[in-house]
Amino acid sequence: MKNIKPLILFALFGVLFFAQTASGQSTARDTRNSNEIAISPYAQAVPNDSYTFIGISHPSLDTASSAIGLVVEVVGMTTTVNSQAGRSAVFTVNAGETHRVFVVNQSHSTINSSNSSFTDSLTHLIPTVDSSQFGSVRVTTIDESPNNAVVVNSKNTYENLAQLSMWGIVYVEAGGAGFAMEFIGDMQDSLLVGNLGQLKAGSRGAGTVSANTPRALRPGAGIN
Repeated sequence: MKNIKPLILFALFGVLFFAQTASGQSTARDTRNSNEIAISPYAQAVPNDSYTFIGISHPSLDTASSAIGLVVEVVGMTTTVNSQAGRSAVFTVNAGETHRVFVVNQSHSTINSSNSSFTDSLTHLIPTVDSSQFGSVRVTTIDESPNNAVVVNSKNTYENLAQLSMWGIVYVEAGGAGFAMEFIGDMQDSLLVGNLGQLKAGSRGAGTVSANTPRALRPGAGIN
């Protein structure tokens, strides 16, 4: 009987630990599949100086699913809630939509959750602590099988990142300017040049590409 209370307390602490761990996770996945990941090598958020803006559009390609879920995660930066979930924005981009993501210090006077201009369903804030933060951006799909086609009106459609357009800027407020961010893995990387040989059917999305096809459409763009 003397050991019952310590055992009960141990069990309760265990439940609380696992509950906190689960609540701190986003749906970002550890993947290197080129249709499931896009990256941008640099981002920053510096108090009273600069922040990072990212735009993600669904231009309604005929190979795109009507809704594509994704996770935008900042890497190497300390966020207000410094967990994978706190470093991430999770959302679905529907056909024709453009979502905007701001990586900005938590005490920014304008870009914050108290400003109604930044609380709509198409806007996502990733707040950082109030010190200079420098890192990169990683985007992954929520769908674990983005190469599995869904036929819509006799067309194969996909939920991979090659169906989306991404762009961004590190904006320096004092000068009213900044520098552009490059994303590797979105639809901008969907062209191949030169003698490609024969791609495996289904290895990167829809269809195959024959040898000596100049500037052929790449079935599923990516970093690999």
